[in-house]
Amino acid sequence: MHYNQFKKIRSIFFFMLSCFLFVGCSQEKLDNQEDVVVTDDEKEKQAVSEDDEKNKEAVRAVLESEFTAPNETYIQIQKDIDKKSDEIEQNLPDDAVGFEFPSDSPEWLAYEELVSKTYEPYYTDHLFERLIPTNMAFDNHHQLYFTSREFYNGEHRYKMKVSDMQVTQSENENTPKHYDFSFQVEYTNHSGEVSKHNISGDAILSEVGKIGKLSILDDDGLREKVREH
Repeated sequence: MHYNQFKKIRSIFFFMLSCFLFVGCSQEKLDNQEDVVVTDDEKEKQAVSEDDEKNKEAVRAVLESEFTAPNETYIQIQKDIDKKSDEIEQNLPDDAVGFEFPSDSPEWLAYEELVSKTYEPYYTDHLFERLIPTNMAFDNHHQLYFTSREFYNGEHRYKMKVSDMQVTQSENENTPKHYDFSFQVEYTNHSGEVSKHNISGDAILSEVGKIGKLSILDDDGLREKVREH
């Protein structure tokens, strides 16, 4: 009788041991399944997707900076430059014809720092070096600021707000670095009048996440609206 009970207990023990081994093997198979092998083709597709997103982010960042106003930091820097310019002009000889603003002055260095902080992460070296000499940096802010200074005694009541931005890679296989973009700008002038403008253009991302060329092809009358004061 005791022998039979012993056999029964032993059978149960082996049965339980078999179950544990089976569960362990099954879990090992599941664990192994989680270690999915990523092929070179899949890695390449993932890298391309990541590069595409970096390119789009660069375009979005630049456009949002250019068409979101007022930029209080830019305004203060321009006020400081204006003040410094007036001081220099007052100390010029009567027969002086113009002057060159000192590039090593704190006011100008602050401007260069703002340009660098805003654009250098998203532009190629070649395009970035052209921003200040060609007055490309903060182009819209420049127009709005000087309009305000001239006609509204420094009151900056204008606003520009960006919405509905779309950035898409060119479908042409021969131009994978070309991107088209479109967005809407809501512009509020000094009188509080609101107008909406659908902007479109294109950009070339010469390097990953770096713009080599950016063009506004249609501003839907925004620049003319700004000039109306």
